[in-house]
Amino acid sequence: MKKYLIKYSIEFLVIVLGISISFWLNQITVDREIKQQRSKLLNNLIVEVDEIEKYCNDRLKIWNQDVEIYTILLKKNLDKEAIQKIAISKSRVEYNLIYYRDFSPPINRYVSAVNTGDLKYINSEGIIDALTRLHNQNLNMVKSTVEYEKSLKTNLISLMTSNYPKIILKGEDNNISMREYLDYVHKIISNDENIKSELLIQMSYYKTRVSFLKFYLITLEELKFALNREVKIN
Repeated sequence: MKKYLIKYSIEFLVIVLGISISFWLNQITVDREIKQQRSKLLNNLIVEVDEIEKYCNDRLKIWNQDVEIYTILLKKNLDKEAIQKIAISKSRVEYNLIYYRDFSPPINRYVSAVNTGDLKYINSEGIIDALTRLHNQNLNMVKSTVEYEKSLKTNLISLMTSNYPKIILKGEDNNISMREYLDYVHKIISNDENIKSELLIQMSYYKTRVSFLKFYLITLEELKFALNREVKIN
């Protein structure tokens, strides 16, 4: 009886030990896979942050130029030399008057991580917080001004095409020089209070979107710092 008890006890211990080792090895494999997925995700997000930063810096430069062009056009005395340093062609000025600028930073990697649930691999609350603020709060703030600007452009286009269609026609006429075109546009702005007020409202939103974009870039910098720190830890 004692002989069988020892035998079965040893067999039981062997089974338990085998299961424990198997579980331990499996856990090592799972942990390794999680670490690999986390590292891959962090590096993908770092690449995306660099892409977003480049996109935003380009946008910030153009948006500041938009403000400068309107500022010059709205002054009593037109400084054509100053505006030609920013706008090298009539189409650049015309673009300011007619078109609105969208804001669509490259966030495909983040969206993919949300859809696949890969964000669960990130342990840092700082990274999750920065991602949430960047892609929700800050992004919505910028997009809201862009959307409102779109409606303002519709009003301005209606005013110009109804009352001053030559703004468009002269912009497309290669026989009209840049300086002649600027004189014509400035004269309209100076003499028409409706046009001038629309431009003043638009410029206010131009400045607002620049401010919101700067907040976006501040959060982006926080995210970049947190991601690089986490990569070093992992």
